Order: sequence, then C-alpha cells, then structure tokens
Amino acid sequence: MLTKGVVEDLIMLHLSRLCPGGGEPALKKVPELSKKVFLSDWEMRRLFKPGARTVTVPADAIISPLSLDWLEYNIVKIVRE
Repeated sequence: MLTKGVVEDLIMLHLSRLCPGGGEPALKKVPELSKKVFLSDWEMRRLFKPGARTVTVPADAIISPLSLDWLEYNIVKIVRE
C-alpha cells in the first residue's frame, strides 16, 4: 500500500529527473514528516467500534477532513494519546 510519504517521494524523484537539483524528497527536507500519522476515512472506520462515542488516535495524527465530517455526523469524539 502506498502511503502519503511514499507518493510524495516518488513525485519528487520524478521531478528531480526532469529538472536536476529541482526536487528533493520531502522526508529529507522535513524529518518530522516521517513521525506523523495520516488517518484516512477507511482507517478511522476501522478504529471505530460500533456503539462507542470516542475514537483514540495518536497525539500527532493528521485526520482527513472526510473522517472529521463522518465523526461529527455520528457524534463521535476524538481522544488523542
């Protein structure tokens, strides 16, 4: 499965071939990106337990806008640990 970081690296690698020195993988520029967790709608639905009113996610997680809308619609709170 391709993650966001892998896709960014592939794009930057392709761009660097077109224009030498023009692109460097984002993870080399900003080391904190490798520590972030992106949670898509599919992943948030897997974390959600039917009947629960909270979902526990890592403290530094980035939650997709679609996930936020889905959680708000179902009145589910996000607990960051």
